[in-house]
Amino acid sequence: MCPPRIRHVTDSPPRSAPAHSVSFPLHELLPPGGAMSEVDDRPATRPRTRWAAIASLGAGAFVIVAAEFLPVGILPELAKHFGVSLGAASAVVLVPGLVAGVSAPLIVALVRNLDRRLLVLATTALLVASNLLTTVAPDFGVLLVARVLVGLSLGGFWAVGPSLGVRLAAPEKSGVATSVVLAGISAGTVLGLPLGQLVSASSGWQSAFLGAAVAAAAVLILQAITLPSLRGASAAVPLRAIAAVVARPRSRIVLIVTVLAITGQLMASTYVSAYLGAIHGSSTSLLSALLLTYGIVGLAGNLIAGRIRLSFPVLFGSAAFALSVVLALLPFAESSPVAAIVLVIAWGLLWGAYPFMLQSWTISLVPDAPEAGSAVLVTFLQLSIALGSAVGGFVISFGDLNAVFFGAAVLQLAAATTALTLGRRKNASPIRGTLEEPVAPPA
Repeated sequence: MCPPRIRHVTDSPPRSAPAHSVSFPLHELLPPGGAMSEVDDRPATRPRTRWAAIASLGAGAFVIVAAEFLPVGILPELAKHFGVSLGAASAVVLVPGLVAGVSAPLIVALVRNLDRRLLVLATTALLVASNLLTTVAPDFGVLLVARVLVGLSLGGFWAVGPSLGVRLAAPEKSGVATSVVLAGISAGTVLGLPLGQLVSASSGWQSAFLGAAVAAAAVLILQAITLPSLRGASAAVPLRAIAAVVARPRSRIVLIVTVLAITGQLMASTYVSAYLGAIHGSSTSLLSALLLTYGIVGLAGNLIAGRIRLSFPVLFGSAAFALSVVLALLPFAESSPVAAIVLVIAWGLLWGAYPFMLQSWTISLVPDAPEAGSAVLVTFLQLSIALGSAVGGFVISFGDLNAVFFGAAVLQLAAATTALTLGRRKNASPIRGTLEEPVAPPA
């Protein structure tokens, strides 16, 4: 994947803002030695050792995000095993998203000078525990408790993980380091669903979570060996600094787009297995193959998005518009397995580009406060995941899959319209690689 073309940021103040804007650098809201030291304070380790540590962060991102989306591919099996409706079973996706969205900014604000190595190890260890608890869950309530642990793991890692990749790399390689972590997030997003379904189809759904626990344990060992001590900020990132990120006009546009697009995606993707399973003649082996293809083309979408030289609003808006068309056509293709398969593959290709585009777009706007920016993004992203699962569960309880897909298509169209109109306004849509952004002081 082509790394985001992001310039290295130092402690020097940003260049003066235009006369019509208020110049109030976000780093002035941060404590001395705060978020900026998170970027520039790199441990004195050999380059090869640093890249092993960065790779361990990417692997950690993969197993954590994959665990979040793993139940999506086996939702019908979970509903049947625990004796709940398909709509109620969607809570296994809703709960971790909700917990991660709430916990991420609180973790950033409260961890203070905690060694980031310990925080990363704790999040991965928590993931191991949550997956093991899931495999032995006697009822749906215990399963939801296990998913709460996944949410805490997600919130902790998302809050600091992306910025740690930058800390570990040399200044001229910070973009590559960022891309490694983002690649793990993107891979987990698109492969968690098909891998879970594939293992479940052959060995049962408990085996899918047991495999996730083993993978997380292996990553935990890798991180314990490779990650150096990474001191945190000398003081906590204040909540008002996090609020200042939201106060930026351009940041708000990205966050609105995130809510619309991710809510629409999760509203529909939570039931992709049920949709494919309802197609006449779709066997379990074919379903596994289709979902795996969905994940693989998602990775291809991530790579393609990294090589298209367009402004982020145009790039994302175009993808969201195309996805709205695909989702709107799915109900009409249910009687044609070939058409349905083609549409689902196109869906995977477009969705696979979303993580890269949203993360890179956000990073381009908040280089002066990486942890605050990560916290804001994960909050809106994860709450949107929870919202999408909840809305999808509500709609399917009173309607059917067709209503879910039509509703998701409307949300994707709204996201595309927002990105292509508001996101392209003057002083609102930086071309990839530009970072200037005046920050208005919070009211």
